[in-house]
Amino acid sequence: MRIVEQVLELVMKKVPGINTLTIKKACIGLGYTGVTLESGHAGLCHTLSHEMPPYCCQVNKRAGKISGSKAIDIVNMAKSWDVNESILGFATLNALSQKFFDEVKSPFNIKSSNFINELRVKSSDTVVMVGSLHPFIKPIRKKAKELCIIERSPLLRDEGTFPDTAAEDLLPQADVVVATGSSLANGTIDRILELSNNASEFALVGPSVNVIPNPLFDKGVTAIGGVKILDGDKMIQIIAEGGGTPQLKSITEFITIRPTT
Repeated sequence: MRIVEQVLELVMKKVPGINTLTIKKACIGLGYTGVTLESGHAGLCHTLSHEMPPYCCQVNKRAGKISGSKAIDIVNMAKSWDVNESILGFATLNALSQKFFDEVKSPFNIKSSNFINELRVKSSDTVVMVGSLHPFIKPIRKKAKELCIIERSPLLRDEGTFPDTAAEDLLPQADVVVATGSSLANGTIDRILELSNNASEFALVGPSVNVIPNPLFDKGVTAIGGVKILDGDKMIQIIAEGGGTPQLKSITEFITIRPTT
């Protein structure tokens, strides 16, 4: 069973009142896709616009019918292989997971912190980054012996960055892996984890990864660096107006989640 399917099963069991929750607003922005629930909880997912060209003039066939829908109907889109659907499903999944974190006593170690300061890297480590996570590049290069960056999109690939086909060779050599949460939404996380068995630290980072993390920890993830949305209505406005991480900083809180030891 894919990790996303395991996370969905867990959300269905653990989120209080999930059958009655509805979508308040949804926005597929240029940088991020956001969903707010009538309960006030909110979630984000990277839009992955370089992987989702529009069909004619549309990117989502449910447009105009998402607000007011049952959250359980939209969240199941997370397991779709169509990125146009999965990003909306993951934004909903993150909103539902936030309700769990707020209302259920958490069995995890959750810390209010920027994960850049929490990543466990030694001077002898080879670090492989999956997805070009720019805020992490300089800090990791200062700490690690070597940093290799894998990036799927040619538009985001700088000189010296490897295409995603290099993952089969680079990930087994990694002491530490830092992967974008978008690997959940585009369906690549399962293979990335399989290839990273030798890594002592495997971190998933970004707004796309704020899910109930049990299946991720069971598969080898050691830490999650995510964000908590503090103002869902403002989040929708920002991403609808073309905003991204710089504009969202004022209404988000960085969090680090690790399993209990």
